[in-house]
Amino acid sequence: MTVEILTPDIMIEELMFYIHQEEMGGECLDPDNRFFPLYLELQKLLDKLNNDDKPYVSVKNDESN
Repeated sequence: MTVEILTPDIMIEELMFYIHQEEMGGECLDPDNRFFPLYLELQKLLDKLNNDDKPYVSVKNDESN
């Protein structure tokens, strides 16, 4: 038996998939669904996890002309 260790981003995606398929009917996202706020927060968290690997470059007061 092989045990697969899931990373946080995969777990979030799996939960989002479950919510979309089982709680929202697998169709379009319904803002009136009781799980919609959770789905949005999971999406924000997933975006944050995915963007943390990318360097952030500030251009405010940039002096390299």
